[in-house]
Amino acid sequence: MKKSIKRSLALLLAALLTATALSCAKKETPSADTGNSATAKTDATADPDATADPNGQADTPAETEWPLPDYSDFVMPEDTGKLYLYVDGAMGRAVMNPAVERFRELYPDVEVTYEVLSDDEFGTRSETELPAGAGPDLFFFKSVPDIYKTMGTGLFTDLNPYFDADPEIDPGEFVAGVMRGGMYQGRRYIVPICFKSPILVARRSVLDELGIDDPSDFGNLAEAARRYHEAYPDSSLFLDYSAMNTWMVNLPDLIQYAGLRFIDYERGVLDCDEERVREIMDLVKLYYDPDYVEYDESRADRLISTYMDYGCLVENECLFNYFDDGYQSFSMVKKTLAEMGDEAVAFVPRGWNGETTADIVQMAAIPQGAKNKLNAWRLMKVLLSDEIQAGRDDSRFGNSYFWAGMPVRLSSLRTTFEYDVEYWGFDLKSPAEQKILDEFMTLWSSSTTARKLPSIVNRYIILELMPYVRGEKTWDDCWKRFVSTLELYASE
Repeated sequence: MKKSIKRSLALLLAALLTATALSCAKKETPSADTGNSATAKTDATADPDATADPNGQADTPAETEWPLPDYSDFVMPEDTGKLYLYVDGAMGRAVMNPAVERFRELYPDVEVTYEVLSDDEFGTRSETELPAGAGPDLFFFKSVPDIYKTMGTGLFTDLNPYFDADPEIDPGEFVAGVMRGGMYQGRRYIVPICFKSPILVARRSVLDELGIDDPSDFGNLAEAARRYHEAYPDSSLFLDYSAMNTWMVNLPDLIQYAGLRFIDYERGVLDCDEERVREIMDLVKLYYDPDYVEYDESRADRLISTYMDYGCLVENECLFNYFDDGYQSFSMVKKTLAEMGDEAVAFVPRGWNGETTADIVQMAAIPQGAKNKLNAWRLMKVLLSDEIQAGRDDSRFGNSYFWAGMPVRLSSLRTTFEYDVEYWGFDLKSPAEQKILDEFMTLWSSSTTARKLPSIVNRYIILELMPYVRGEKTWDDCWKRFVSTLELYASE
């Protein structure tokens, strides 16, 4: 897949947070503003009777692992009349600029200080100012080296009571599974703003040939991958139209599909099943090609011009295609395969843990040391509003504010897809197109949880386990070193 290990917002933040954090195995639950833990209202999964809603959200498991809180004494912070912000990167500005403009319209009496920083300056100031109780009132970011260790330090404010006490916002308006990704020990320290859903598509005829009926279960997906390689040794596992499907890029996606965590941060213990981790690495090894051509321009041009970005699937040059953004390609592959007398089998992989896991792209938090928390909360609501979630930038040809990922707001998510239907000239009134749109919407809103794979953990996986894939070391040697490295990291 075409994801890359992106540069963190603050390269040194990991070291700083590690130094200030207590041991994962020993640290007590951080206290929130009120000294309590979680609230059923702010997380739809806290309701054991939660069921699928009309927007297609899947049934969500009950959250019973951490005690439910009593936020009865919570009082919203006072209005200070000020708001201090900074943001980095073109993608961050694309969202924050219109959000700040909207905030100023809603609260004209609030003095807003808004700075646009370079990536390096953003990282340097974040790593020094946030732990010191300074920095922005609302922290809007793509990643830190380890978001879960960061949440474990108590650096961010628990936002559960804010959601609970504010009648202007309803948690039911958002993709419930994705919003679960902001929870840590029953508290909501981060709020996902946009996300990607791991939607895969396979050809029914190929699955039938492989003897796989339902590839959505990861065990079946892995078995399909093994059988496919045996039948088609020159084909790739995932979409490969631009020859970006290298062994290193596939690994994080397989980890996400399988639902592997490696560290149970909330309990401070490792969560490494050797048998399952090895199965993942054996799949990578099966498809690994040391002589792989990372970019074959002629082949990429041929596939793009012929079938856009699903040619690999149509020509059976890959087993699975993926659709982590726009609607157009999904609709076209459904129609193209139907015209060929085949069927596109679309699904979100269900991991060994029973979860379907979305990827958090952008998120926001309110630091504990923020001086203007009420206005930070007001800006958070703006970021979650339909004006921003479904908004479009006229200066960028009407593109969504989100350069990557999709809105977490359900109504905005559908609006985004409907825009794509009309933009690409499809007929929204067509029953056939409406059926495809409904399926796409259901898939996007069906994940039961979400996360951001810590870049530092991903780095350890590549450093310590890839020598096994390349045949440089035995599995036992790699595994012992990997576990030892993780144990040391988790205890820091």
